[in-house]
Amino acid sequence: MEENKSELLNYTMYAGLFMGLFWVLKYLFVIIGSSYPVLNFIGTLLSIGTPVLLFYYLVMYNTGVAENKMRYWHGVQFSIMLFFFASILESLIVFIHVKWIDPAFISNLYGRMIEMAESMEITKSLVTQLTEQSIPTPFTYIFNSVIMADVFWGLILSLIIVPIAVRYKPKQNI
Repeated sequence: MEENKSELLNYTMYAGLFMGLFWVLKYLFVIIGSSYPVLNFIGTLLSIGTPVLLFYYLVMYNTGVAENKMRYWHGVQFSIMLFFFASILESLIVFIHVKWIDPAFISNLYGRMIEMAESMEITKSLVTQLTEQSIPTPFTYIFNSVIMADVFWGLILSLIIVPIAVRYKPKQNI
């Protein structure tokens, strides 16, 4: 199948907007869940929606834009771009959270990471490296922990979900 890069880009941006809005909703449960554990649990349950949405958008792209001729690596490329665009929207809410709502979030996170490393039987030199490591800025944290992590998970999920989505043929109403 001959790829149409502009259609791929347009559809991934469109679908990324909705996936990003879903992730923003999910992240709001994380923020509020720090005070109410039940809401934190609901936010965790919403994580199931990400692979479901990926499957849905892959099928819609394959049947609508790619005319049921999408190949495996084309689907992987679609998924990575989808997660990239969705992560940009999620990055906005994370930035608002770590910059204005809870400015100590990143330092507390790294403090808990050091405590966990100390409680595990890890070499003292590694624990010393962790304690000497500077705390990242909000931009560095967001780039590494949100954007790069989302794109990585998009790649991993796509390796599993793309073959299923390529084979799936929705029933047509006659």
